[in-house]
Amino acid sequence: MSKQRVKVPISFKLVMIFSILVIVVLGVTTYMVSTLVRNDEQQKAEENNLTINSRTAETIQTLILNEQADSTGYLNSLQMIKSDSFFDSKRDAVFNDYCVRNSDTIFIYSDQFGLQFNKDFEKLNEQAKEKAENWLKENAEAKEQALSGVVKILNLSQVFNKPSLCILYPYTSTDGNTLAAISFETTKFSDIMSTGANNTTFLINKNGDILIHSDFELVLKNENLSNLKAVKEIFQNPSDNSQNLYPDDKGENWFYAHHKIVGDMYVITAISEKNVFEVINKTTYRIILLSLAVLFIAIFIIRLFSQSLTSPIGDLVEASKQIESGNFNLELESRTKDEIGLLTQSFNEMARGLTERENLKSSFSKFTNSAIAEKAARGELKLGGETRNATIFFSDIRSFTAMSEKLSPQEVVEFLNQYMTRMVECVNTTHGVVDKFIGDAIMAVWGAPETSGSIEEDAWNCVKAALLMRIALDNYNKERISQGKIPMRIGCGINTGSVVAGQIGSNDRMEYTVIGDAVNFASRTESLNKPFATDILITENTWNLVKNKVVVEEMPSVHVKGKEGNVRMFAVINAVGAKGPSDINQLRKFLGVETPDLTKVNTDEEEKKYQINK
Repeated sequence: MSKQRVKVPISFKLVMIFSILVIVVLGVTTYMVSTLVRNDEQQKAEENNLTINSRTAETIQTLILNEQADSTGYLNSLQMIKSDSFFDSKRDAVFNDYCVRNSDTIFIYSDQFGLQFNKDFEKLNEQAKEKAENWLKENAEAKEQALSGVVKILNLSQVFNKPSLCILYPYTSTDGNTLAAISFETTKFSDIMSTGANNTTFLINKNGDILIHSDFELVLKNENLSNLKAVKEIFQNPSDNSQNLYPDDKGENWFYAHHKIVGDMYVITAISEKNVFEVINKTTYRIILLSLAVLFIAIFIIRLFSQSLTSPIGDLVEASKQIESGNFNLELESRTKDEIGLLTQSFNEMARGLTERENLKSSFSKFTNSAIAEKAARGELKLGGETRNATIFFSDIRSFTAMSEKLSPQEVVEFLNQYMTRMVECVNTTHGVVDKFIGDAIMAVWGAPETSGSIEEDAWNCVKAALLMRIALDNYNKERISQGKIPMRIGCGINTGSVVAGQIGSNDRMEYTVIGDAVNFASRTESLNKPFATDILITENTWNLVKNKVVVEEMPSVHVKGKEGNVRMFAVINAVGAKGPSDINQLRKFLGVETPDLTKVNTDEEEKKYQINK
């Protein structure tokens, strides 16, 4: 019996149906909540990000312009007093007053009035003034660009190790166009850019250098963002302001809003998509957890409910397995009074009917083949036949008549039963069918009513059965010799051909058998074993089908009445590659027979059917 399991139990189906309903309902709800709210949150986040960017950009631009305007006002004041005899002292007083009102100022420079440095800043930063002077000398190119009318805003954070900028711009004085510069700390700018819990705002120039950022380390390192996809898009498609979604260098998506301000600078405000949807994701996560909790509770309840349904069904399944294995003596207890209880009672009735049927089939199969018995039990046996290609086998015990005369009837029956049991087992093992017992002879067929798949396979199975009989007989003879009894020999004849297979008889008494010339030829082949001193003979028909699998010795051809020409016969020595005899002499030695002189043997002594061609 093949082991089978229920692939989809009823309890599992119930759980799955309810689970699917729960999952679909909660899934649709979760999707609608997450989708609708997600869209709203995204829209709000984008609007908020753009608003923060606009306000911050406006504030930063105003502060920068104010710094430039204040420094211009300071220079205008110096223009008014430059002819004063106390110019130097007044200039210092005006600058000190300027620094009091603009405490973030580091220095103011002009080609006309030179460098004025915030003394408070200088006290806190050693050599700050020298660093500023050197920086101005090193950035001659930027100064020239500013003189040409371009406002330059440069990062000085690395010079003073403090967040700071310098504005280089053209200044029109009484002496003509000159260069002016104002440097100032950007702490208050960073504070302004820190607005928004999840938003990040920073200032970059047209080269992608970070000028102002809440993270001073990025400014100090003069970090460049020109390779960032969002910055590339801004530079490639310049506009005063816009907002788009771009990934960062780690692949995380960010909403980037930007405004272009004075000095070809960009104020960029960014917020990650993850932060935008963080609340929604948390809400969705809670909904999923709640859904799982509801699902597990439902599974538990359904499992308890299904036990009352699946337990009696499980008993029926186990009982069906017992019946499949051949155990029909079953009596199930009906636990319920519903349809399952009625099914249990019907199952018990079926088991009793199968018991009676099996007893009948078992008894019947002792009188015929089990395959025939099975067909008879199913009502498939009818009068008539069909043409089949089959291999027919005949065997006969040598000198059985003389042997039986020395035994009592009971001993003859006991001997035949022992012998037949061993031989029939060889037939059944090789998927053959015992057609009939004819006294001490056995007739068997391969290929009818069932075939092993091909005529070649059927022929080989028949030859294997004969070789197994040789071994079984040798073992049986050893038992007989140990009991003081004489050994016995048999002859086997095998032929393959077309036969008529079917039920022969009447409506009251019928027998499944095969008939035809191929059957007669097999019987006549068996009788040739005696003059040839062999135990297994096959015709040329069979040899053509198994010649690659057996070792044979061709016997002299014979003439058979009813057939034109000579018929080739082959003695089976052994299977290819098997242990045992390898030629006809070794075989005859194994069988304990002498090699005959075929020129003196008369095979027509009993029946004038054969003539050995010399």
